[in-house]
Amino acid sequence: MSKFLEDMLEQSEAVRTIISTSDVVFEKAKSLNFERVLFTGMGASLHASEVAASFLRYSGIDAESFEMSEIITYSSQELLKRYSTIFLISQSGESAELIRFIEENKALLPSMTLVTNNEKSSAAKAFPDERVFPLFAGNERSMGATKTFVNSIVLTLMISAFRTARRLNFSDLPTRMDEALSHDLSWLAAMLSEKRERILVARGFGIGVGKMARLMFAEVAKLSLIFYSGASFRHGPVDLLADKPVVITMNPKGETYDLMQELHNDIYDKCDLITLTNSREGNVKSIYVSDGLEEVLAFIPMMNLLQKTAEEIARNRGFDPGSGVFGTKVTTKE
Repeated sequence: MSKFLEDMLEQSEAVRTIISTSDVVFEKAKSLNFERVLFTGMGASLHASEVAASFLRYSGIDAESFEMSEIITYSSQELLKRYSTIFLISQSGESAELIRFIEENKALLPSMTLVTNNEKSSAAKAFPDERVFPLFAGNERSMGATKTFVNSIVLTLMISAFRTARRLNFSDLPTRMDEALSHDLSWLAAMLSEKRERILVARGFGIGVGKMARLMFAEVAKLSLIFYSGASFRHGPVDLLADKPVVITMNPKGETYDLMQELHNDIYDKCDLITLTNSREGNVKSIYVSDGLEEVLAFIPMMNLLQKTAEEIARNRGFDPGSGVFGTKVTTKE
């Protein structure tokens, strides 16, 4: 069993663990000011935060998510002062960008909060306990983030839900994740291994998950997966259909479900189209997943499906899933 597969199979238990800490999370969240929120991180941490940022905006709270390295170089401290809370998300708490961000913005530490899987990290030492939110994901062995990515989504959504009028029901999520990983996806792995374009399309809360899938395919399967939001795909990239690519969409029931269905109707005869969905409707090839989950959570089991597919592709191509060829688990050089 590959290290990546081991990590994958432990994801649902990691989610159960983080859910069990909800009382502590909510108590810490009481002190946070949500007037204007910034989420920042690198790689999987950044993509996880995009889900919570979208959820807060959808709930009427001003929230943004930006890559930390770009903020360091191309943003001023005066602009950063406008945020009431800055969430720094780092699985290791040791990445080069994170350490530099904290060092160069010490005056803003009172408005910063750290989300990390390493409470003893260099970054964590800069914060009081009430400003550190542990991920409780356990040891993650592989380079491709699995447990820490999903727990980052769940934890930031728990914090965000506390500050909004909406309440999220996480109780069924671990079971739906296990169900997703029980699918036989050999046929999808074979299709995505062919020498043609692979395109993933999603909207809304799925955009951060889609970007993570793109990163995960690069890290694990060593293959390029192109990602577009549903609307942006129509604005030019739709011409990629001329070469009959494989197109996967993530389309749970929700705000843009009907718009994605229209996209399916317009492109199904121009590509090999597969949709990941929790709806029995539609006339395109579907993988049924995320049964009963509301839209913001439904994308997590869909990511689990893509993880399993990437793991199988990596093995079929002779790579050790989750082991880097040139990359490393913790990036210590900006």
